[in-house]
Amino acid sequence: MNASVGAGELTVGIDLGARPTAILPLRQLLAISVYWLGINAIWGGYEIFGQHRVEALVGTGARGTVSGNIELLAAFVAILVQPTIGTISDYTVSRWGRRKPYIFVGAVLDLVFIVAIATSQSILALTAFLLLLQFSSNFAQGPFQGYVPDLVPERQVGTASGLLGLMRTLGVIGGAALVSTGGATGDYATPFIIVGVIELGLALLTVAFVREGRAPRERGGRSWWAIAGEAWGLDALRERAFLYMTGTRLLFLMGPAVFVNVSLYYVRDALAQTGASLTFWLTVGSALLAVGAAIGTLPGAVLSDRIGRKPVIWGSAAISGLAICGLAWAPRPEMAMPAILLLGIGSGAYLAVDWALMTACIPRIAAGRYMGLANIANSISGPLAIFIAGRVLDSVTRTVGLDAGPRAAIATGLIFLAGGSLLLIRVRPPEREVGPGAPVAPPPAIP
Repeated sequence: MNASVGAGELTVGIDLGARPTAILPLRQLLAISVYWLGINAIWGGYEIFGQHRVEALVGTGARGTVSGNIELLAAFVAILVQPTIGTISDYTVSRWGRRKPYIFVGAVLDLVFIVAIATSQSILALTAFLLLLQFSSNFAQGPFQGYVPDLVPERQVGTASGLLGLMRTLGVIGGAALVSTGGATGDYATPFIIVGVIELGLALLTVAFVREGRAPRERGGRSWWAIAGEAWGLDALRERAFLYMTGTRLLFLMGPAVFVNVSLYYVRDALAQTGASLTFWLTVGSALLAVGAAIGTLPGAVLSDRIGRKPVIWGSAAISGLAICGLAWAPRPEMAMPAILLLGIGSGAYLAVDWALMTACIPRIAAGRYMGLANIANSISGPLAIFIAGRVLDSVTRTVGLDAGPRAAIATGLIFLAGGSLLLIRVRPPEREVGPGAPVAPPPAIP
């Protein structure tokens, strides 16, 4: 058993390899999850800003391909940084705990690089600062991923997963909705900077109110370079459930991500909306996505406790697939909005159980490392989706027409959802917490 108390923080005494047992109050669950809203608001906001800025710089004929290339390049930064810093945080000793220093530094740098992106005037500058934003964002995300396995007991993991799923959806949608207000004025930069300010504020709330969990791992005299290299140890390949679940997460997130990545083009080109009407329908669509996510999250979490995580995920894939078909077909905004609501419901139901199933697949003792690796799927789902769908967008735009390109791109989401549904069959979480030492008495509550 290990326990330590830092300045103003509580560390719960637990076995380093076991799930925490202390029940958390709702305010702690909210404190743990709220920063996830800020992180995802950045990327939701960038998708709208990036669509506008890239098209302004390269034109309609290459916008999808260029966006996909830039975002996929940035995704490689996320792949390298997130698991590496997450692993380092597992061993970090500081007055703030082992996760918070990285969250604070990453959030401050996020705002700096968002301002730089918003004021960039060339593709080269946009690309360079987007790479830096991916670095700073994932510098914070990797350690942040460790909080659920660090702090949340088994009986609350469904609730925590639902909250994180809701925060992700609300973040992406909220960031996109805020930046979409630029459709009426032509100024997409100012609302994007405001998103960065909001993200920094939520990071400060996390630093101030989240209680630290398990004690840091012992370095055993190893250098930080050796610790960083541990993130990429081949022993992770033995965690088959973790690998399959990471692939499942990637494909499921790519399905709805295509729509978010081309939403500006869809409403403007496929649904023929401009000016104030463009802003209105983008805002309505964002609101419906948020409402749908809220509708889908709670039933998804409740159902997963009764019938299991996998059936809920398969059901969410079917709902999301139906929504994608509706979006690809709808000739007018009024007909597209019900499909957007349905897409939100499907996404909310999936995200309600995603974290719960993922945390069941990872070794608890290395939560920062494995959740950092797992969240690569979250970081690259949008870039990989637009890398593939962007080429479809450009090809169909050139051969069929401007209005058909976004519809064809959105339809590629069906392929991703089908792949994730098939891969989920192979996800079989191991039993890690059965045996001597398992709690037999009701767990204590943290006030």
